[in-house]
Formats: sequence, structure tokens, C-alpha cells
Amino acid sequence: MKKILYYKKTGMYIDWDQIKQLPDIQNFIDIGIGKGTFVFWKKFKNKRIICIDPLSYSEKIVHKHLKGTNYSFHKFGAGSKEEYRYLKVENNIGRSTFLNVTKKNFEGKPLYKLKTHIKTVDSIVRKLKTTGSNGIKIDTEGFELEVLMGCINTLKKTKFVVLETRHNHVSFKKQYKLSDLMKFMTKHKFVLTNIYTAKPFIADLCFQKINK
Repeated sequence: MKKILYYKKTGMYIDWDQIKQLPDIQNFIDIGIGKGTFVFWKKFKNKRIICIDPLSYSEKIVHKHLKGTNYSFHKFGAGSKEEYRYLKVENNIGRSTFLNVTKKNFEGKPLYKLKTHIKTVDSIVRKLKTTGSNGIKIDTEGFELEVLMGCINTLKKTKFVVLETRHNHVSFKKQYKLSDLMKFMTKHKFVLTNIYTAKPFIADLCFQKINK
């Protein structure tokens, strides 16, 4: 069966096969697990996998599917500083967010609010005493730039960052601007190399470190 990359009816484009082109790394840092990020887990099954997510549901998914690999699960939110916030947990677990959704992104009231301990990725990775280079994936429903701002030291040893990025439509109140995210990545010497998906509210983008 031929794989569909472009959906004429919706205009969506999805091509995760491109991750085969990602450079070799020693540590894969997966931030925002949701129902599982299997395409990345398969790609980096022989590497150290560091999972960061505040939900028990995601913790169970990780323990079930990464059993037998070199992984660890860290039950925290990730952000620009250590603090506590309320995570709005939705029925579709992957849509859970620290932000308030706008009308155009609304699919129903959250099931409940979870008081969440947020840490920086830098503080989590520092305690793990990792060696070698990193790859990072961030899918945090509008909180991606906040997460990146807590990754400053980790980014110094990172070869690529894959981000679920908000773009033209305001789907969360007080969400970051795409231009601000691009400026941040440029400042830290990353360049856009691949577009994995393109959808009405989001695009999954890959940034790689600029070679010296």
C-alpha cells in the first residue's frame, strides 16, 4: 500500500521517514511523551533515552515499551525555570497543556488540572551525568519555547532538536511567536533542516547544529 504524504482534502503533510537522516547521537532526550513517540524510540533504541513528562499515563507507556533498553523516566514538566504550574489534562492526553486554549483550538473542557513540578532540562540532564552528544524532541502543546529556554547548557552538546511548533494561528493564549522561536534557535547556532509535518496549527520542524 502506498504511503500517503500529502492529504488533498486537509492540506496536511506528514513524512516521519525523514528522521532516518538524523545524525548519530549518544543520548535522546524526549520531552512530552503523550501516548508514546514510537518512531523516535525505534530510531534510537540502542541509545540512552531520557523521557520527561509529568503524567502517570505517559510513565506507564514508557515503562511498557522501553523495557529492556537504556532509558529513564523523569516525572516533571519542563520549562524555563523551576516552578509549579497546573497542567490541564484533556481526554486526548497528547493535547494536555499548561496554557489556555483559544476558541479555534477548543475541543472541550479539561478532565482535571494537575499541579505539576516544572524543572529545567538542564537541571535534569546535569544530574544524569550524560556523556556524548544529544538529540532532543519537544512536544509540549505551546510550551516549546519555555522548554528551550531551560535547555541552554544541554543545547551546547546537542546535534538536533525536533519541535512541534506553533505557527500562523493562535491556538493558545499568550503563545510564543514563530519568529521568536526561530530567533532563539539561530542565536544558539541551529538551522532549520527538515519539515516532518505541516498542519493548520502546527508544524513538526527539525533544527540541526551549524557545523563550525
